[in-house]
Amino acid sequence: MNKRYRLGEIEEAVSEMEELIDTQDDIAEIDDDFQIVVSGWSVYVERLNLTLRQGVACIWDTEAGLFMPDFDVTIVYEGNIETQEWLYYGP
Repeated sequence: MNKRYRLGEIEEAVSEMEELIDTQDDIAEIDDDFQIVVSGWSVYVERLNLTLRQGVACIWDTEAGLFMPDFDVTIVYEGNIETQEWLYYGP
C-alpha cells in the first residue's frame, strides 16, 4: 500500500492500520545485556531515501530473568529496506 503522509502523521496512521497488528517483530541482540525489539513494519520516506522502523531498547533484568523495555528507538535504514544494515538507531 502506497500512501503519502507528512512525517508527523505517520505514527498515528500506522497505529490505525489493522493489517499491521499481526506483523512479527524482529529481535536484534546487541550483546548479552542489551537487545532491540524492532517492529516488523517500516515506513519508507522516498524524498529522503530512508526507511524508518520503530523499536524498543531492552535491558537484561537479573531479578526478573528477562529483558525489560528501557526506551523507544527509531531505526534508520538507507534506501528502501532491501538491506538490513542499520545506518543509525536512537531515541
